[in-house]
Amino acid sequence: MRKKIVREILEVGRFLFDAGVVEYFSGNLSVRWKNKIFITRSGSPLPLLKPQDVLEIDLNKPLVGKPSSEFIVHRAVYEKTDRRAVAHAHPPSVVSLAFNLKGDYYEPVDNEGKLLLGRVPILRVERPSASPELAKAVSETLKEFPCAIVYSHGVFCASENLKKAAGLITALEFSARIFLQK
Repeated sequence: MRKKIVREILEVGRFLFDAGVVEYFSGNLSVRWKNKIFITRSGSPLPLLKPQDVLEIDLNKPLVGKPSSEFIVHRAVYEKTDRRAVAHAHPPSVVSLAFNLKGDYYEPVDNEGKLLLGRVPILRVERPSASPELAKAVSETLKEFPCAIVYSHGVFCASENLKKAAGLITALEFSARIFLQK
């Protein structure tokens, strides 16, 4: 199973880069399997991930290695939801969109966005990166919604598999582009 999960993480990392929703050193991915979390290593470039860039974290043992700085968020999502995969990216149109909206939600205007995403919460937290506050806000939100936009930072999407979580990110970016052009 490890090989399959690692291969999927490598493929999705390249996909997100090719889709333009992460730049070279941004974003992180994880998959939960039983009592383990497979997550990208801190500082790993998503478009060039290698198998050694994916850490296998046993939740019943002390942390070994240096997982993504957002590990705290991924772990909280797995603790509070039944989701099996989390993708985090910094889609430029989504980040820009959040700066332009005053409310607590983004309501897609395009049909696909409405169907795939529904209403998307915009989280405004004091420390929007790798903080306990962010972990709590994102994990609570992802109990009810598939995605959460983090103001001035990016987006977290969670689903039953990593490809679907990544697809939600690209759908959100596409929807944000349409919204910003209207």
